[in-house]
Amino acid sequence: MVGSLKTERRGTRNEAKSNSNHSSGTVFGAVRSRHGAAFRSKQFVFVVGDNQAAFPVHAAVIAKQSKALDSLINGPMKEASEGKAILEDIEEDTFIRFCQFAYSGDYTTPDFTHIPTIELPNIPTPPGIATDRDDSRSTEPELEPEPAVDDGWGSTPKKPEKPKNPSKSSLLRQSLHDQLYDVETNCTILAARCKIRENSDPTEDYTTVFIGHAQLYVFAEKWGIASLKTLALSKLHKTLTTFTLYAVRRPDIAALLRYTFSNNHTPDLVDAVDDLRSLVMLYTVSEAENLIHCPNFLLLIGEGGQLAQYLVQMLMERID
Repeated sequence: MVGSLKTERRGTRNEAKSNSNHSSGTVFGAVRSRHGAAFRSKQFVFVVGDNQAAFPVHAAVIAKQSKALDSLINGPMKEASEGKAILEDIEEDTFIRFCQFAYSGDYTTPDFTHIPTIELPNIPTPPGIATDRDDSRSTEPELEPEPAVDDGWGSTPKKPEKPKNPSKSSLLRQSLHDQLYDVETNCTILAARCKIRENSDPTEDYTTVFIGHAQLYVFAEKWGIASLKTLALSKLHKTLTTFTLYAVRRPDIAALLRYTFSNNHTPDLVDAVDDLRSLVMLYTVSEAENLIHCPNFLLLIGEGGQLAQYLVQMLMERID
């Protein structure tokens, strides 16, 4: 009887352990399935730009960005069977930012050109101020213990017991808890790379910044990636609204206008205006008094087309 009870208890414990392993296996299996499937997917190669640069990517990561990309990678076309697609009409930097977005949900802000270097002056230390702290000066003198006082009952109070020295094991444990790892710095650096930076000097050419966001918008528009379109527009909007339009930086805006209103990038629409064109023109109208002194801007207006028509229309609405 006792033997059968032991056997039954052992069987119950083994069954519980088996159920626990099955439960944990199911949980971790779901985690692996959710996060690992994309990285275990097949490789797909994009050949990009004039230099035919090859970019191997995870097919599932890119395919889920839009129906058009899913069809390109998994559909019946030749690209899907070969596992390779050629994109000649896109810059390498634009495709890299798209991949950053596909994998992380954000992309690095394009760099401006000519970053001025500023050397900080060597400021001498004022006299009378020590450069290195002398710990011996700040050490407080040890207080001598006060003599025991007779309390009138023929006995003296006991001296307070000295705290016991911590054991080696507790010191090791405390050392373990005191370990610090700087992850905030890396997170801050990564976040700063995707953050919008305000210009602060006339020598900072923002042409590449403006057009970098615009190019990503155009790519997202072509492939139907709505979330990337919104993100690129948002970043361009923040860049424009915080941009100090120095006189020498007027050509930066003229270059953005020329790119935006080119039919090779955004088409002329009959009854509507493209979102990118609308944003750039709204900024242009708000800075018209400044931009009117830019020869490149005046040259664009002289070329006519939808840019000139839309500008006149917006200015008339502003006057009304």
